[in-house]
Amino acid sequence: MGCLAGEYLKAPDFLIYGVKVIPMKLTPKGMRDIGPEDMFVREEAIETIRSIFRSYGYRPLETPAMEYLETLRAKAGQEVDKQIFLIEGGEYGLRFDLTVPLARYAAATDAPKPFKRYAIDVVWRKEEPQRGRFREFYQADVDIIGSSSMRSEAELLSLARDVCLAFSFDKPKIMINNRKILEGIATELELGKDKEEVFRVLDKLDKIGPGEVEKLLKQILGDKKAGKLLEIINAKGDNKKKLALATKFSAEGAKELEEILSFCDFPVEVDLFLVRGLGYYTGPVFEIKLSEGIGTVMAGGRYDNLLGVYGQPSPATGISVGIERLVTLLSERKKAAKKTDSLVLIACIKPEFYKAALSIASEFRKAGIACETDLNDRNIRKQFDYANALGIPFVAVIGEREAKSKSVTLRDMASGKEGVLPIGAAIAEVKGG
Repeated sequence: MGCLAGEYLKAPDFLIYGVKVIPMKLTPKGMRDIGPEDMFVREEAIETIRSIFRSYGYRPLETPAMEYLETLRAKAGQEVDKQIFLIEGGEYGLRFDLTVPLARYAAATDAPKPFKRYAIDVVWRKEEPQRGRFREFYQADVDIIGSSSMRSEAELLSLARDVCLAFSFDKPKIMINNRKILEGIATELELGKDKEEVFRVLDKLDKIGPGEVEKLLKQILGDKKAGKLLEIINAKGDNKKKLALATKFSAEGAKELEEILSFCDFPVEVDLFLVRGLGYYTGPVFEIKLSEGIGTVMAGGRYDNLLGVYGQPSPATGISVGIERLVTLLSERKKAAKKTDSLVLIACIKPEFYKAALSIASEFRKAGIACETDLNDRNIRKQFDYANALGIPFVAVIGEREAKSKSVTLRDMASGKEGVLPIGAAIAEVKGG
């Protein structure tokens, strides 16, 4: 299993070949090792997500981990700027998201529009680590460059729903709002210079709860104005009623949401509380939760002005899947963690049968069956112990009798049943089992 970031080795000082070995941190602060059992869950989740991205026609893009610092800062606001890991020398920094590299690439590339790209990769943020939040983590993004149509947002929400269903979360809560509506509310209430701070507070609802949000808003705006703001954004009723209210603040923003809803044949809720704290969003914003008790696992929005920062204006929208939170949920649901892909261990009675074991293993692999051989020259009992430890479901034993008859003794490790079978029959048994 993955170890905690900054955890110390517990061994005392000791000598190896005369060299003093001292206790040391296993990983840098806010980063961690991810063991094989957790990696199986992670990689299977990523493969599922990737297949859904590609089924919608999104194309892969890989960009460097490092960017010029000026490239990162072109997008980063004051808060994000503090999170950039600087590379020694001050010219470069580690990417803090996958949107900046996309914007840089798209602004410099004449790709057919819309340019639909996906990226699943590591990003780094120099922020204080918390439970479930790390300084190094994966993001899985899809973005559409070159389309101002609300069809794009509807497609992203459909894709997000498919991701939820693929992991058996069949009742996701999909929420949308529009920054144009929020801007209209801010103008109506004359929030002025307090607007961005208010938006940042609203975006912390999941983290700090409604009571703390209300307290902070009153500190910023005073009781009367904070009360009026909360009355508007906490409006109850169905989508039709909320859109009617939203129209008072931005007819254009409400119309865009109405258009998105018309393309969605699944439940989507208008939520006027929804902000998305980053200041570069210009239109619809959205979040997806897997249930009432689970936080946001997907989020995004429209950012039509961002590419202009990098030299080539173009409308853009995108959504990001929170790999870390999703993987945590999947791991918690699994009754038994997967330890290996191997379905068969080819075990030798004696070392002289190892070459035959290699040949048999090759036959299993050609048939698409993951298998392995004993690399430690152990006795047969210890080979069986190894198979049990990793949960390998079958052991194929090769000895003198089996070598002569070109067969194996195949044991089902769950039931204990075994029998002597030709290689082809053993392969069929494993596939059938």
